[in-house]
Amino acid sequence: MFGYMGLIGATIAIAGLSVTVWAHHMYVTGGVLLPFFSFMTFLIAVPTGVKFFNWIGTMWKGSLSFETPMLWATGFLITFTFGGLTGVILASPPLDFHVSDSYFVVAHFHYVVFGTVVFAMFSGFHYWWPKMTGKMLDERLGKMTFWMLFIGFHGTFLVQHWLGVEGMPRRYADYLAADGFTALNTVSTISSFLLGLSILPFLYNVWKTAKYGKPVGVDDPWGYGRSLEWATSCPPPRHNFLTLPRIRSESPAFDLHHPEIAALDQLENAPHEHALAGGKEAGK
Repeated sequence: MFGYMGLIGATIAIAGLSVTVWAHHMYVTGGVLLPFFSFMTFLIAVPTGVKFFNWIGTMWKGSLSFETPMLWATGFLITFTFGGLTGVILASPPLDFHVSDSYFVVAHFHYVVFGTVVFAMFSGFHYWWPKMTGKMLDERLGKMTFWMLFIGFHGTFLVQHWLGVEGMPRRYADYLAADGFTALNTVSTISSFLLGLSILPFLYNVWKTAKYGKPVGVDDPWGYGRSLEWATSCPPPRHNFLTLPRIRSESPAFDLHHPEIAALDQLENAPHEHALAGGKEAGK
């Protein structure tokens, strides 16, 4: 993980700042202190951006292979970016006054709450499914689910930003043809059907894997798992481990399955550790 401590700090900062931004939903009521809540809403974007660059940095330094979990994780980052950028727009009172209670807010909400959570959830499903069940989900069906949901989601909600900017209020059951909203609403409706249908390949994938899937014969079917769950069988035995695993770094499973790389890392870090130890001794 690139910038691990920064990620922890950003998470704590978001938790602290989140209690001070609730009134950004109430700008148009006139009953809140606009400068304060606007500033705090802009401010919470800073640790959020730190998290984003932590994830991008991790991908940048890693050797990427686009199996299904990585596709879903990439889709999460794209959706998260859109949701964050539109959140910055809504943090500005003059812009918020224009698009408040419009489809722009609906689109932003779904990008932040639905898009990010669902993409991350499916990434986790595909990644940890062999660990939970002992069988790998089908890659072809997993990628089909991803592309159907990705295209369906963005087709449904991306155009709603433009509808909001053009002045279409939310929660309206109908509108006039002269309003000019028909074309974008048609795109959104068709895409929403694709979004709904995208769940069917996943359900079929679960059924097919449970009935016909071959048992996973190794602890780590992905090959490069770092956290401790990949140091035991799929699925784990009772109490998780038959013997206490040896933990030598932040990546115990990777050290176990790739000792040659772990040894190289230790050799590379050894001069730095000796220098630190020498400095401490000199300080004494």
